[in-house]
Parts: sequence; C-alpha cells; structure tokens
Amino acid sequence: MTSLTAPQPALLTGASGFVGRRLLHSAERPLRVLAHSSPVDVEHEVVRGDLLEPGLPWSSWLDGMTRLVHAARPSAGTDRGRRRIAKRTAVANEALLSAAHAHGVPALAVHGSLSYGDRGEAMVHAGADVNPIGYAEAYAVGEAPWRAQAGPGCTVVRAPWILGPGSWFSMLYGGPTVPCFGDGSMWMSIVDVDAFASWVWTVADEAPGGVVHPPLLVRCRQRDFAARVAEARGATIEAWSEARTRKAYGKQAAASIFASLRMDDGQGDAAEASARFEDLDRVVQSVIGRS
Repeated sequence: MTSLTAPQPALLTGASGFVGRRLLHSAERPLRVLAHSSPVDVEHEVVRGDLLEPGLPWSSWLDGMTRLVHAARPSAGTDRGRRRIAKRTAVANEALLSAAHAHGVPALAVHGSLSYGDRGEAMVHAGADVNPIGYAEAYAVGEAPWRAQAGPGCTVVRAPWILGPGSWFSMLYGGPTVPCFGDGSMWMSIVDVDAFASWVWTVADEAPGGVVHPPLLVRCRQRDFAARVAEARGATIEAWSEARTRKAYGKQAAASIFASLRMDDGQGDAAEASARFEDLDRVVQSVIGRS
C-alpha cells in the first residue's frame, strides 16, 4: 500500500517561466517536466513539446503521475499577439484537462488575478465574477476551460503580484527612478515567489478544487509599495501618468498596472498590518540583491 506521506509524482508545465522555475526548484517530489525551446537543467524526467501544438501525447505524459501543475501560459510581446494565440491556448488547455480527467489526476493551474478586473476598494473573494482587464483580456480566453471545470479535481490559483527577481519588478521598478502610477491609490496584493511556490505544491497535494487565493505577503497601496522600493534602492519617486504608462508599456500593460485588486487571502486584514511592511522590506532587499 502506498504511504499517504509518500511524494506525489507530478507533471509540471511551464518550468522555464518565472513561476515555473520556482515550482521546479521547490518540488520535493519526482517530476515529469514539459519543456519547449528553453533548456531545463534539472534531474527530473523531461519531455519535449509545444503546448500549442495539436495532438500532444498528454495521456502518455500523465501516465504514472498523481498530480498536474500547469504553470505554462503562452504569451507574445504585443497586445495583438496575445489575442492571436488565446484561442489556440484554449484548445490546448481543453485537451490537457480532458487527459487529466481520463487519468483521474487532480489538476491545478496558476492563473492571474487580473481576470477579476479593476475592483477599486472592494475586497475580492475567491471565485468572484470574472471581468478581465489588461493582460487578462487575452489570457482569460485561453484559461476558459479551467474556469469551466474548476471544482472537484480541478483547482485554479488566482495569483496576485508575484514579487521576485526579474519579471515585472525589474521592468517597472528597476529604472533610475521609482514610479508612482497616477495617484498611487490602487491596491496591490503581493506574494513572495519562493513562499508562493512552496504553497502551490501544498495546495496541489490537498487538491481542494475550485478557485483559491494564496496567503499574501502584504496588501498595500501602490504609492506605499513605491515608497518602500525607493527607500530600499536609495532612489527618488517619479509620477507616471496613465498616458505615459501606455506609451511606454502598451495599452494592456498600463491597464494591468492601474488595476486595483484588494484580494482576500482568508486572513482578514492581517496582510495590511504594519508588521507586513517589514516583511515586504526584507523581500524587496532580497530581490534587489538578486536582480
């Protein structure tokens, strides 16, 4: 009989991405890793394929697996490009989920919180209505099969701003000055990438089903986040209008940056307590040192 505490072998997609790399290196279990063109230097079994390619042998790749963790999200460098591949992504996700269901493998996907849209001051609870904004206008199309099947055996993690070296932090906050977007009043819900990755594996094993939110590092206004980053970097804060942001990063990126998402992590107002800013400072310092 298999021990209930034995490592659960998993198929992991998106292992070369920002989140996927952390999932790969924090996994204390055997993995089968789907890799496309980017090299994956690990001591796990690697299978090769393009997520968007029709006819991938999902059934074969899921054979012997007890979990599916899906962190791959096909993207493009332009708003038009993201829209163009969205429908192909939906077809690929449908095939992947069908194979997981046929094998009885609990599936978990890491998706973004921008699918909720701009929620202003409202607390956003898990499973709130979808009203995608920014990047999510395209991503939500590809993620539709996961939303449709979210429930027993299918878990969707709504990830907020994931703080780590690279990705959005370097792009937005690595310049000579630190931006305050508009009046900076929009809410940012933030997780640390390493803590988030470890939590995802725990949730994958629990397989709660439905939509879930991760425990937050901090929940704060963008102007407060900018102030902590500026202090850590010894940099000045510069005001950025929405028009300037659109010109610099594009329409979808600007909408994503200006979206206000005060996400509920099931811990009340704890994520807004002053002690959490000390935790944020520590993570920001670590990210700056590793960027």
